[in-house]
Amino acid sequence: MPISTTLKKLVPSKLKHSHTPTSNGDKRIDKVNGDDSPEDATTPPAEEVEAIEEFDVPSPDGSPTREIAESELGMEGVATEAEKEEIAKLIADYGSSSNTSWLEFSRYKIWRADKDIKGSSFRPVQGYLRSDPYVFAWGNPLVSDPSALTETCLEFWKWAKSQKLKLVWCCVDDQMEKILGKGSKFNWSIVSCIVEDVMEPHNVVELATQAGGDSSAKDFKKNVRRAEREGVDIREVGWNDWSDDQKKEVEEGIIAWKQAKSGLQLASTSFQPWVDAEHRRYFVAEHNDKIVGILILAIVGGNQFQIKNAASFPGAPRGTSEYLIYQSMQALEEEDEGATVFDDEEDRARSPVRNMNADPSRESSVMSEDSSASSDRPRRVTVTFGITAADDLTAVDNLKGWRVSWLSKTYSKVVGATGITKRGDFRSKFGTEHVPMYVCYPSKQGFGIDGVRKLMKCLRQ
Repeated sequence: MPISTTLKKLVPSKLKHSHTPTSNGDKRIDKVNGDDSPEDATTPPAEEVEAIEEFDVPSPDGSPTREIAESELGMEGVATEAEKEEIAKLIADYGSSSNTSWLEFSRYKIWRADKDIKGSSFRPVQGYLRSDPYVFAWGNPLVSDPSALTETCLEFWKWAKSQKLKLVWCCVDDQMEKILGKGSKFNWSIVSCIVEDVMEPHNVVELATQAGGDSSAKDFKKNVRRAEREGVDIREVGWNDWSDDQKKEVEEGIIAWKQAKSGLQLASTSFQPWVDAEHRRYFVAEHNDKIVGILILAIVGGNQFQIKNAASFPGAPRGTSEYLIYQSMQALEEEDEGATVFDDEEDRARSPVRNMNADPSRESSVMSEDSSASSDRPRRVTVTFGITAADDLTAVDNLKGWRVSWLSKTYSKVVGATGITKRGDFRSKFGTEHVPMYVCYPSKQGFGIDGVRKLMKCLRQ
């Protein structure tokens, strides 16, 4: 079964849509946003041409945390540990992979609606990065039902304008693109230069156990066999079963892994392994009684998983990363026809320490499409790597002419300087489906050179 039929929330049907303009409410909201025309200029102003030519990707030196003033940091709308825990639980129950980034509260601020919004059983939540005069909303808002999204978007935009901030909504899905894009009440400009890399555990296991495949599949299988021959062991560690020494070993490995990276690093999160541990599953790779790699799964949206982090530390046998992914996906495949999603924290805390090693050449059990399983059995879980850069930038709504050329040129410079598309190249070997995601902003506001620089400042590692 294709992923698009099993994970409707994550997988939009197509990149571009034929929107049907709405007749009710347009005028009321248009008065609020004052924004009903596309960016259609055919010739850029002289100062824009000069800025485009002079734009350069910033140096990899320095830390974004140190460059952001203390006054810009903090948890807007999140004052207590109880509130942080509530947001973490909402993300696990209703969120997506982009929402998990918000839990780094030192980087992300949190907005909550100041009133009840029809359709949501709780007051909606939105995480964002801020670098004045821009606010970068990250991912879809958290609501209990999609029917609350439109009103939530309007309330958040009203808040941004009350703070005299320019709003750019990043990493949103097909549903949000329809709400904000052409023919909608908002009629914003939209581009797609990012994708969500989604896969099914069953397909990964099948890919590793079957003969043949393309060059990427063969490389995946070869690296799994290498790690196995080297004696790499994979085991799952319950979130509350870590010893202090084990934690220290993981933290030192992560530091070494980061130090081994070179060049400018752009990322929405900074690899903090113990954040929201209650909603995580941990798989470690060991070699000669030493931890040489770790994979962390985050529970999102109730019955989906995100590979939050997957890294083999310096000195790990070749193929450790692929072996970690294979073994973790095999564990999900074997658990209740695709996955075990814990119903409560007590169930999660009772998760045993498990040894995951198995012969990847053995035949995996395949769930039949016309299985006679009971109707109340949970649907097969889909796993996402999260967001990564697409090869190209595509104009989707209300954007044409020189602005498209400028954005494409700028995007190419960023890709060339950072190599961020390499993440997608690695993920492709696991048979991932690349699901288009979107960046949206008010057309009259635009998203110029200054906005790109501010966003890169927020994401720089």
